[in-house]
Amino acid sequence: MNKIQTLNAVAELHNKCDSLLAQCNIDMTKLINDFNNKHEVKCDTTNLDSKFTDLADYVEDNTNL
Repeated sequence: MNKIQTLNAVAELHNKCDSLLAQCNIDMTKLINDFNNKHEVKCDTTNLDSKFTDLADYVEDNTNL
């Protein structure tokens, strides 16, 4: 695989992971909000976005080119 193909493959990995994480963030936030609306005990979502950012950064930080 040449350098351009490798860069394209890495970009594709990042894009797919970012899309997956974005959808998971949406789904998880909805799940928690639905739970919070039904129950007295609340689950805080204040820092939830930052957790998904950390996961997205993991892929970028650990892809060796």
